[in-house]
Amino acid sequence: MRLTMAWAELDPSGRPSATPPVLSALDGSGTVQSAAAWQDQRPAIRQALEETVYGTMPPGGEARLVERRVVDDAYLDGLAVLEDWDIAVTAIHHGQASAPALLRMAVMIPAGQMDAPVILMETFCRNHNTFPDAGLSRPEGEGMCDGDGVVSGIMGYVFGRYITTPPLEEIARRGYAIAAFHPGDIVPDDAARAQAALDEIAAGLPDDGARPGAIAAWGWLFSRAVDVLEADDRFSGSDIISWGHSRYGKAALVGTAWDERIDGVIAHQSGTGGAALNKAKRGESVGEITRSYPHWFAGNYAAYAGREDALPVDQHHLLALIAPRPVFLGNARRDVWSDPSGTFIAAQGADPVWELLGRQGLDQETLASFDPQADISFFIRPGTHGITEEDWPAFLDFLDAHFR
Repeated sequence: MRLTMAWAELDPSGRPSATPPVLSALDGSGTVQSAAAWQDQRPAIRQALEETVYGTMPPGGEARLVERRVVDDAYLDGLAVLEDWDIAVTAIHHGQASAPALLRMAVMIPAGQMDAPVILMETFCRNHNTFPDAGLSRPEGEGMCDGDGVVSGIMGYVFGRYITTPPLEEIARRGYAIAAFHPGDIVPDDAARAQAALDEIAAGLPDDGARPGAIAAWGWLFSRAVDVLEADDRFSGSDIISWGHSRYGKAALVGTAWDERIDGVIAHQSGTGGAALNKAKRGESVGEITRSYPHWFAGNYAAYAGREDALPVDQHHLLALIAPRPVFLGNARRDVWSDPSGTFIAAQGADPVWELLGRQGLDQETLASFDPQADISFFIRPGTHGITEEDWPAFLDFLDAHFR
């Protein structure tokens, strides 16, 4: 009975399509009909998303590798090399630079492989949790996955066995590198503590409703990680794929939409403010998410609570900014709060841009017909919100189809 109800709630039939149509020019000048005209339209879409949802993204920034340490040159019984990178990151707005912040990134490289595709991960846990018992540096203070094992055990029970540590051996065997960092070390995921970090990143911007929230800042951090990866000769020819779950799935979509150096994205259960539509909303509403997490978005986003139809753009526009690069959208049947059907409709709404650019786009008619080779690959599994055994095989099949 519960499963039937869940599927009924997920059924996208009868819900309005994504509006406005993604190929309708925001200035009302008509329909975008060529790839060149789409490129001309993209800055207006970015600006609208910044002004209404995420806040102004830093147009510039610097990332400098301070130190790189080899932690284990025979990690996973020789399958990989594990390194610890310290990176200084600085945001720049209108010529005004923020104070440098330290980003710690753990990098796992498959043994003997040059130019391996890189899964660039923003994680809920710090690097020593992502790569346990590996000797990585531990920041001061306990993170949400630290402690005596009870906390991390609860995390795994609630959010799945891979919420802290991905299947590292399988990833290395399949030939993928990982570059992982915890974005909360730069912008804490706490409304009070996040403000000081966001004020630094927003240095030089007016104090208005379009100042960047944490999602914009976390999305911007993907670009700073790309800066240092591209400067390393071992990754000079590598594809880089952003990866994030839930709130960091939102950030992965934003980072990829704003940075064309990122070659694809895996956004798992990104929900409201991610891949799911704001209009005709099911699950978490704009009002609920901005009340619970006021630091995630621009102040203007909360003003659309209850009046989502007034938004000049919706999340299918965010997805369309990533075209023609491949996009994986992960979902779960009972995770109605993240609105999988709204994500599917957003994918349908973004599809015309892939087609305009000569790609196939979304190649499935139902939520359940997963196609890892599609440009927009929609995946749904049983269960609830988290990262489970079913998820990583789907992620890797998608990566194999596009990047091997």
